[in-house]
Parts: sequence; C-alpha cells; structure tokens
Amino acid sequence: WLSMNYFTGGIPENIGALKSLESFSMWGNEDLTGHIPDSLYDLTMLEDLHLFRNSFSGSISTQIGRLTKLKTLTLAENNFTGTLPTELGLCQDLEFLRIEMTDIEGSAPKEVCDLTGKNLFSDDRDKEYFKADCLEDNVTMVAFFVCDCCSSCCDHVTNQCKILD
Repeated sequence: WLSMNYFTGGIPENIGALKSLESFSMWGNEDLTGHIPDSLYDLTMLEDLHLFRNSFSGSISTQIGRLTKLKTLTLAENNFTGTLPTELGLCQDLEFLRIEMTDIEGSAPKEVCDLTGKNLFSDDRDKEYFKADCLEDNVTMVAFFVCDCCSSCCDHVTNQCKILD
C-alpha cells in the first residue's frame, strides 16, 4: 500500500512490469498528478485498484477492460474527465466501483449496469458499491452523470451523497 504518503509526481510508466501484482493502492496522495499510464492495463492479475483522493487527470482508457480480474475500482476524488468506458463491463468480477467527485460525465454504460446480479450490486454489506455524481444538483437540477444502476449518488456541486433505495 502506497497510500497517504505525500507522494508527488505520477504513477511510473514502468508499473506494467509488475505482472503478478494483485492489489495496487495509491490513494490519499493529493499531489499525485498526471494520467494513468497505459502500462497499468498490463497488470491483468490486478483485483483491487485504489486511486481515489489524488489529483489524477485525463480519461479512463478503454483498456480498462483488460483488467478482467478486477473486483474493486476506486477512482473517486480525482480530476478524471470523459466518459466511463463500456469496456469496464468486461470486468465480470467487479464488486465495487466509485467514480464520484470526478469530472466523468455522460451515463453509466449498459455493459456496466448489466453486471447487476453478477458481482456488482450483489453485496448487501456495503450499500455504496457503485457511487457516482448522479444526484441532481441544487443549482441546475440536473445530474452530472446519469446512472440507472448506481447504489449511491452524489451532487457534483456540493459533494453531498445519498444511498438510493
């Protein structure tokens, strides 16, 4: 775990050389910047990827679908942009997804919502297994991210969240 260590810079480009890595946790290093390097998607044994509460930017690559063993993906509280790739639906073991407090917009892909009843959304112990900025904000009354299958929605402006029934 490389979390909350005041790291600066970005994820090293050669991260993909760690082929047998199953868990990568680098959250809470608010001075970590840059994009997710393409080589990270070479870590096909990865089950847990925790990158929340940093200052990463750029879009989530369609290569995310190569991480088919992924169970947990936390990208919240970063400067990510673009849309959630449909290829995330290839991560059939996904149980937990958090993308709130980012600038990821658009809507939850059908391929991700189709994971309902498989692993994602099937864990009653945590009601926030898919959390996004899908709550209508108090200013525009429009949700920043449209999600028909989220378990918890946040207001993109105020960062207030609520668990959906």
